[in-house]
Amino acid sequence: MDLDVQKMQDDKSVSDSVRKKILTVVLTLTLTLPIVVNAEEGKDAEAPIEMVFVKGGCFQMGDPFGDGENDEVPVHEVCVNDFYIGKYEVTVEEFGKFVKETGYSTDAEKMGGCFGKVGYKWRKRKDFNWSKVDFPQTDRHPAVCISYNDANEFMKWLNKKFVVSKTNSSGGKYRLPTEAEWEYAERSGGKAEKWAGTNNESEVSDYVWYDKNSGGKTHPVGQKKPNGLGLYDMSGNVWEWVEDWYEVDYYDKTPKTNPLNAKPSHAKSMRSGPWSVPLHAVRVFYRGSDIPYSICDGLGFRVAKTP
Repeated sequence: MDLDVQKMQDDKSVSDSVRKKILTVVLTLTLTLPIVVNAEEGKDAEAPIEMVFVKGGCFQMGDPFGDGENDEVPVHEVCVNDFYIGKYEVTVEEFGKFVKETGYSTDAEKMGGCFGKVGYKWRKRKDFNWSKVDFPQTDRHPAVCISYNDANEFMKWLNKKFVVSKTNSSGGKYRLPTEAEWEYAERSGGKAEKWAGTNNESEVSDYVWYDKNSGGKTHPVGQKKPNGLGLYDMSGNVWEWVEDWYEVDYYDKTPKTNPLNAKPSHAKSMRSGPWSVPLHAVRVFYRGSDIPYSICDGLGFRVAKTP
């Protein structure tokens, strides 16, 4: 704002009524203009998706309770750098903007549909995709029927459209979270939580959509309680793609700092668990996996960003 407010206040040629009107406009604009802050100062710049800053640290990754799966052990120390992660799962509205602007066709649209639960049976329907499944969706529902390939195309669009930095000429800041980042964020910064936001089974339904309380469908993001970092639906609602390739014994050989399994295998890792699974499968330690072009009505994603 180029107006010199002090000069205007001192200028006796400006009437009191005019001065008050101008000051009101200046104050209104000051309070309503979008604020862009420096990511280097621990804040995110104005972003198209709501992001939460996660301060990096070290934690014990894996299942310490001993009642999980064989790919959740051994428990091992992992350290991650600072990162941002989406406050919510990517929504139908957000994914729709990407599709509208780019004309992108998802794997479901190119490969004959998406698997969904119709009645009591799982079926592949040609008309199922991100915009239509067997249960009602609003703009605030998580986008589903999203393959790993689709999620990566969305990231490319974000980086091309929104990453503008004098110090980052290569772009590429938006991405999927790594499996380690995801578990660290889900556990409210590496805390000893069994489900996102709680370690108490009696409280799980306050934080998690899973088969006993989901009603057989996804729900709009942000309806349950957030975890300790202010992140919603980190357990349940939909599976979320992460960047790592899946290996059942990866915890036996993972590096300590910023691990990322970049060695291609048959499947990509997924976290969170969908609306249709039992409580066991929405624990913070549970590791899902599927082929990169897998598509079903309980599979979506969440955005991460490098500071």
